[in-house]
Amino acid sequence: MRNRHSGIARVVVAVIVVVILVVAGAAYFFVVLPPSHTSSTTSAVQAPASVTVDEIPAPVSVDPASSYDVPGGEIMQNVYQGLVFYNGRSGSSFVGVLAENWSVSSNGLNYTFNLWPSESFSNGTPLNASTIWYSFYRTMILNLGISSYVSQVLAINGGGGFTGNVTATTKGNIRLPFGAEQALAAGGYTFSSNQLKADQQASEDLASILSHFNAANSTIGTIMSYSNQAVSVSGTDQVKINLDFPYADFLQVISGGLGDAVSPVFVDANGGVQIDTANSYTTKNALGSGPYTLTTPLGGSNVVLVANSNYWASQIPASQRSVWLTPPAIKTVVIDYQSSEATRVADIQSGHAQISQVEIPDLHEVTNYSGVTIYNWGPTPTIDFLAIDAYQYPYNITGVRMALEYGVNPTQIQQQVYSGYSQPYVGPLDPAMAYYNPSIPGYAYNANTAIQQLSQAGFKVSLPNGTVINSGGRTLPALNLIYTAGSAADQEEATVIQSQLAAIGVTVNLAPEAFTTIIEDMLNPATSSNYPAFQIAANSVVFVGPSDPSAYLGNCPARCHHGDPAYFNNTQVVQLINEAIHTSNPTLLQQYYNNMTNIYKQQAQYVWLDDFTAYTVSSSSLHGFAWNAALLGTFYATLY
Repeated sequence: MRNRHSGIARVVVAVIVVVILVVAGAAYFFVVLPPSHTSSTTSAVQAPASVTVDEIPAPVSVDPASSYDVPGGEIMQNVYQGLVFYNGRSGSSFVGVLAENWSVSSNGLNYTFNLWPSESFSNGTPLNASTIWYSFYRTMILNLGISSYVSQVLAINGGGGFTGNVTATTKGNIRLPFGAEQALAAGGYTFSSNQLKADQQASEDLASILSHFNAANSTIGTIMSYSNQAVSVSGTDQVKINLDFPYADFLQVISGGLGDAVSPVFVDANGGVQIDTANSYTTKNALGSGPYTLTTPLGGSNVVLVANSNYWASQIPASQRSVWLTPPAIKTVVIDYQSSEATRVADIQSGHAQISQVEIPDLHEVTNYSGVTIYNWGPTPTIDFLAIDAYQYPYNITGVRMALEYGVNPTQIQQQVYSGYSQPYVGPLDPAMAYYNPSIPGYAYNANTAIQQLSQAGFKVSLPNGTVINSGGRTLPALNLIYTAGSAADQEEATVIQSQLAAIGVTVNLAPEAFTTIIEDMLNPATSSNYPAFQIAANSVVFVGPSDPSAYLGNCPARCHHGDPAYFNNTQVVQLINEAIHTSNPTLLQQYYNNMTNIYKQQAQYVWLDDFTAYTVSSSSLHGFAWNAALLGTFYATLY
């Protein structure tokens, strides 16, 4: 579950408190930063030397090519940088980050990005156009994380890649950049006349080049400068990206971390690049060009971010910098992963933590607390749901899934667990998304209908009052409800669901598990008893666009490295998603997303629970927050 997406899902001494934005129930963090921050305002307030942040859960990965979880995304947005990012609060306009400026061809296929001169990584090594070529191609060859979003317009076969035996560990289609084979041929490489073998050879050759990368090498220079490929280098500080088809969400996609620049020197010194395989070192360690450096590897109880002393953007005049290029005022950020909700509450009350995730069931403990403020930021494109694996018994029986649809009451959960910090929705889109259609109804809670569904499916239903329906039927086994351990909201939500289903004669065992365990279990086949068959999961979008949740929740063939917690493998939905990303026609898009919504409803593998409201629990003395719904956590550089 990425989770930038699934049932998921960023210590030191300072008296000032930073804001953490909690999305009710999911362990997600979004920063809310007012656009009023300028260099003149920072000079009026002394920034603290350090801040402490309490969060849960710990990150899984900090590698832009393989990450898929929100806590890891928060670290990456402070350490790494991409070409562009959203402009202020907008979800459709952009400002440059690594790109000083850019242009787009009239047909929407060709993007030319001009980089700021003298960019560098935090260790002082240069960052230029060849770095961007390297980073995009590395992301595609690794073929992990959320790479399918960028690969779909940069890979051969219309984004589909090719299926081949490149390595024994290949899990899906290889995302060979289109034109890469021709670029390699221009550099002197030769290939089999058999196209599949040629694609395999090109992938292996490209992985080898990336693992021994030297931008000064004339052969590699020839390959990178070949113009008719997905990404080409047209100057030291100019890179061109050529799409396979006009993709309206392309800038949104690369703003989600997929185009972040990684250091070839850093990667090659620590394991290099292997096809379809994560780099175990860069998964836990990071070296970027951003305002902060990660000084501790993942795996401990906390991570430490230290201001980048070589930050290249410090040399740009303040009047020319977007907010995302702000040099950091706070020198040290310690993110402490606290599984205990009681500890997170106590830390924000005492001032030990300057940022803390306080979940809704415990908000009363900080409401009106001296020095603590709760900000309500409104609805977010973040949802939670019950994910049901229809490949395992008894969930492979439609009547059982329908009983869960009718037997769970989301309204009670929204009111009792989330106290008004959530609203109903019918997925895969949520009301914050374009093309969400509120006229398509979900399943209305009806205990009698749920009981009838179980009975008609051949099960004996024993109700709490002693009534037995269909006494000759099979006994329904107890259902194990999996959710993230340490989340007070998930715990209460699971307890409510357990009670609701008990009322229709269904026994539910609560099964909290570590976030990392759930993710690892999701790598099993859907038919495996180790795959989490019934779980509370959530989705926070990679980019603010309707194709994101649609693909995350229903395009398993493209995303089985992560995500798709219900293993919703529906060919109609896959086709509709492919059609949706190939058009910008509003009428067609509305039709496609309406059809998807109805197919999800018919298959009954998701029980849509809550569309979350974002809120922040903070001390009132920290300033400089900037907000965009695409942020995956606090952007610490603007704080003071």
